[in-house]
Amino acid sequence: MMNIHKIKGLAAIELMIVVGVISILLAVGLPGLQDTIARMETNSQAKSLVASLNFARSEAIKRGRLVSVCGSASSTDCAADAWSDGWIVFVDANEDADGATGSVDAGDEVLRVHQGLRNGTLEFTADLQQYDAQGFGTNAAAATFLLCPEDDNSLNAQSVEISMTGRGRRIHEGLDCS
Repeated sequence: MMNIHKIKGLAAIELMIVVGVISILLAVGLPGLQDTIARMETNSQAKSLVASLNFARSEAIKRGRLVSVCGSASSTDCAADAWSDGWIVFVDANEDADGATGSVDAGDEVLRVHQGLRNGTLEFTADLQQYDAQGFGTNAAAATFLLCPEDDNSLNAQSVEISMTGRGRRIHEGLDCS
């Protein structure tokens, strides 16, 4: 008859070896994981921005009115250079918005609010993106959003370029967050 001993736990040396192996694996894998998470975050935020721009464009066509997108810290009015704090999409009934505080006034209707970025920064070459009743952008030239992760790693940056026709396209390479 065999005598089988039951294993009741780990010896201290075994536990130290397991902890050491786990520490090595984490030290090797964690930087890559953090980089992947930053890339996924900026990608997700760029998709949200493009979705808001596409929504504004389609609403301008559907309503036959000027629809604007601006940076907003308050979720109720524009604020110049506040894109990282969030943005709003609104119908500019009297067509007087300029992207500064006071752009959303009586008769304007806020259609959608996007909360601020969790990490990173969002910059835009203009204070406001507007679409006319035909869905064309009203900017005099192509405009560009630059979304940089918190660590300013340009490899994980995203950009959205809005052409004169109002269409946005994402750019993933050749960006500079410094």
